[in-house]
Amino acid sequence: MKRSWVTIVLLAGLVAAGPGRALSQEVIKIGAFGPMTGGAAGSGQSMREGIDLVMDEVNASGGLLGRKIQVLYGDDAGKPEQAVSIVKRFTTADQVTLIIGGISSPTSMAASQVTGEEKVPQIMVASTAARITLQGNPWIFRSAVPDVKLTADLADFIAEKFPKIKRMAAIYVNDDFGRGGVTGFTEAAKKHGIQIVVEEKYVRGDVDYTAQITKIRAANADAILDWSRYHEGALIAKGLKQAGVTIPVFGADGNAHPKYIELGGDAVDGNYYATHFSPATSSHLPVARKLVEKMRAKYGKDPDYTHSEAYDAALVVVDAVKRAGSLDREKIRAAMAATDLEGSRGRIRFDKNGDPTFVTHVVKVVNGKETDARK
Repeated sequence: MKRSWVTIVLLAGLVAAGPGRALSQEVIKIGAFGPMTGGAAGSGQSMREGIDLVMDEVNASGGLLGRKIQVLYGDDAGKPEQAVSIVKRFTTADQVTLIIGGISSPTSMAASQVTGEEKVPQIMVASTAARITLQGNPWIFRSAVPDVKLTADLADFIAEKFPKIKRMAAIYVNDDFGRGGVTGFTEAAKKHGIQIVVEEKYVRGDVDYTAQITKIRAANADAILDWSRYHEGALIAKGLKQAGVTIPVFGADGNAHPKYIELGGDAVDGNYYATHFSPATSSHLPVARKLVEKMRAKYGKDPDYTHSEAYDAALVVVDAVKRAGSLDREKIRAAMAATDLEGSRGRIRFDKNGDPTFVTHVVKVVNGKETDARK
């Protein structure tokens, strides 16, 4: 039966919370939230597809701890207040065992306040703002590499491959994601003698970047740092092309979605961006190759980085529940903290903050396709 996008799924027969709750469930309920509508809906779809690949396979092989897994999907539309509402429903009325999500840093930050208070394990899929996992909240984990690691790796890459770049202009979305990225890059780039000479910000959902691009042109920069999500990033790339700006553009992981190339067309050709995963950079990893095979077989396309992050998050969840041997949230949280398994981006382990320890991939768009920029 074809699944439909829903804001939230309500289940009958909910049982009371407590030690006996988990054991009396006929299914293992997992909540997952992200932007199923709005400008980042492509990422929400990728998240769902990545999670479903794992959960459908587990259910087809008999389930987990003798139970089927049922994932309840919630649409936060990229809005923190909507994410809070969904997660409150997940943790109270729906009594989920744990939560996967969200996609954006603002929604994940807001949701983590709820999961921390309710003591429900949460693994974020694509949220990179470093401060989310620096709150001292032991109930949250992250599938994505945090922005401080992402930006440091990108700064190292630029210094290695483009030693003449010393002056950069930055354009970014004015939220936790954008501010965190530019701040992290600015700090990391200092050791290479790279400085940000102009910073231009915008509000998520803006479509005209003429004023920002005009100031960037006047800055006489060697390159541009674009910390955007794919929809705005593609529009910015088009604006730069129309304005005749030809200096290199280095983007955030938010641009690492097929929609960026689809929407940007030839305007994004030659651009670089940091990413957590790409088939072009991960063919040496066994789980990555399996993910590519499964995506092509089920969805007829290659996975993007959100597919990979969601797929790995789902692997972590299944592995943790299996090792915990029960649906007790504290036991599952402890098992998640001790994760050590192969994922689509390499070995999955978490540091003391709940962040993964992967190396950032860097992609260059060439003729409308991702290529490994490190080669």
